[in-house]
Amino acid sequence: MSITKIIKQHTTWCGYAAIVLYVLINNTINAFSSWTEHNRNGSPTIQLWEPFVWQYSSALSLFLLLPALFIVFKRLPPCANGLLNQLIMHIGLSFLFSTCHVLLMVLYRHGVYALVGKNYDFGNYATEFFYEYRKDALTYISLLACYHCAKWITRTRLHTLEQQETTVPITQFIVKKQGSEYQVKVADIEWYEACGNYVNLHSRGRVYPLRHTLNRLCSELEDRHVTRVHRSFAINNQVIESVRYTSSGDGVITLILGDEINLSRRYKEEFRKAYKATL
Repeated sequence: MSITKIIKQHTTWCGYAAIVLYVLINNTINAFSSWTEHNRNGSPTIQLWEPFVWQYSSALSLFLLLPALFIVFKRLPPCANGLLNQLIMHIGLSFLFSTCHVLLMVLYRHGVYALVGKNYDFGNYATEFFYEYRKDALTYISLLACYHCAKWITRTRLHTLEQQETTVPITQFIVKKQGSEYQVKVADIEWYEACGNYVNLHSRGRVYPLRHTLNRLCSELEDRHVTRVHRSFAINNQVIESVRYTSSGDGVITLILGDEINLSRRYKEEFRKAYKATL
């Protein structure tokens, strides 16, 4: 599976993985920086594991809250109307996010310190929470902006890639039949038959089922001289032997190998133009 399809199918999880990687790298650097600061005078006031507990407890708390944040961001997309209400709403949500983040973070720290027989002192909760909220509010805003920017960029980029993929001329199909795979060249297909969710490719006396729609197939193969002639049929204009019309306005197209395909009056004019272009 290509990276484009993976991102398209799992956009949210790819974003989650990118954030996790960034936070782990950033918090690891912060942990070493904190250790350096406490060791500046040559006699460390903390043990080496402590700054890593501080940083990773914060990271783990953020990771647990990210899915909920993504759900909120998805359900509350930014819009031009009601900017004041949106601002008030996000301020409230950022406060809730910070409260949950701090509680989880402190809980983890108390747990780890208890395991090593030490006590963790968070300090004055009111003062420390205000300090943490300033950082969490910035994190919330950054995640909100990154989420919607990434979603817009991904949607735009993938749409462009899909358009580029559809403009590449199709020369063959890979189809599965009775447990085997076959390469069917477009030039060897005489006519196409809609059959439920499949299109039967008639090539050299054999039939190959392709999971596709006839309408989309005709659009993709328009430059390959394939024309819709009926609600259920399309043909390769280059293998036509003759065409005869009936008094009702319909017609019958005879192919070189002898197959006869009904021509509906609904598609008659379009077929005539396409057929004349191949002569």
